[in-house]
Amino acid sequence: MSCDCSINISFSMKKQGDPHVRCVMWTLGLIVAGSIILFGALGSIQNECGNQDPTLLAGVNGFSSVLSCKKLYRYYWFITALAFVTAIYGLWVSATGALATSRGAVMGLLVVACLLTINMTEAFYGVMGVDKFENGTARDRSRTMYAGCIITAVFQAFGIIVVGMEQGATEEAAAKPVKEAVKQEKVAKKEIEVPAAAPAPAAEPVPAPAAEPAAEAAPAVALTVQEEQKA
Repeated sequence: MSCDCSINISFSMKKQGDPHVRCVMWTLGLIVAGSIILFGALGSIQNECGNQDPTLLAGVNGFSSVLSCKKLYRYYWFITALAFVTAIYGLWVSATGALATSRGAVMGLLVVACLLTINMTEAFYGVMGVDKFENGTARDRSRTMYAGCIITAVFQAFGIIVVGMEQGATEEAAAKPVKEAVKQEKVAKKEIEVPAAAPAPAAEPVPAPAAEPAAEAAPAVALTVQEEQKA
C-alpha cells in the first residue's frame, strides 16, 4: 500500500513603493529581531534553573513559588511567542499589500503584545535583584533578557504609531519636497527665459526700372553733304 502526499505552499510578495508600508515593514522586522533576542535569553535562563529558583523568585512580581522550573517561565514564553507571531503576521500582511484592509488586526495585536512585553520587562527587572542573578553567567543572562524586553517593547510602541498613521498623510509628506522642488524650478526658468522679439517681416524686393531705349544718332555724313551743297 502506497500513499502519495504533496504539500504546496505559495507566497507572493509585491514590490512596495509606498514609503508608509516600507516603514511599517522595517519596524516589524526590528520587532522580530528583538523577539529572537528574547527567545535566546529566556532559554538560557531556564537552562540554568535549579530546584531553589522557585523559592528565590517567590518574592518577585510575576513569579510563583509553587511552580517547577519547567513551568516557572511558561507565561513569558507565551509573551515572547506572541511578540514574534504578531510581527511575522504584520510583515506578511504588509508584503502582500493587504495592510489597508488588515490594519485593525495588526494594530490590536501590537497593542496587546506591547503591554505584555512591558509587564515582562518589569518582572525581569526584579529578577536582576535576586542573589543568584547578581553574579556569573546568571547575571549576564538576566541582563540580556532585560535588555531584550526593553528593545522589543520600544519597537512595538513605535510600530503602533507607524501602523496607525494614515497612508494619505505619509504620501503627502513624502511628495511635498518634490512639489516644492518642481515649483522652484519653474520659477527659476521664468526668471531666466526672456521672450525674444518677433522677427520683422522680410521686405519684398523692389523691381529694377526698365532701361530706356537709346536715341538713334543721325548720320554725320548726310549733314556734311547738305552743308557743302548750300555753300
